[in-house]
Amino acid sequence: MTTTTVHDPVCHMDIDPETAAGVSEYKGQTYYFCSLGCKKSFEKDPDKYLNNSEQA
Repeated sequence: MTTTTVHDPVCHMDIDPETAAGVSEYKGQTYYFCSLGCKKSFEKDPDKYLNNSEQA
């Protein structure tokens, strides 16, 4: 069985969405987080993390 991983936009870890510590929706897109700390940081300023990941 293959596990699909997703990218945490805050810390850039690859995580399994099934076991993600946090989930947040922003502009119709779902984001998954490795910890509640990353989720909190993202929700405080989502564009900061999304702009950084687009440039990387």
